[in-house]
Amino acid sequence: MQVWIVEYIYDDNGSVGIRTAKVTAPDYETARQFALGDAPAVDFVMSLRPESEDQFLGRPAIRAREMTGKVAHDVPDPDEDIEDEGDV
Repeated sequence: MQVWIVEYIYDDNGSVGIRTAKVTAPDYETARQFALGDAPAVDFVMSLRPESEDQFLGRPAIRAREMTGKVAHDVPDPDEDIEDEGDV
């Protein structure tokens, strides 16, 4: 069995709803069926990936804000390397 991470983005009474869940299933299609059955709303978008050490919690929220145009531009991108000026 493998653990899968499901990220839902949905309309929550006029605002953006975000939910992350874990599904344990033997393969992608089985995990997908479980995830579809557990959807938080009728209309939603979903991503489904195997659990990994490389995942960044909060990425769905950042993506949802980008999709709705409500990006906080002063929040650093976790994928960019930021060096301190004192680093050599």
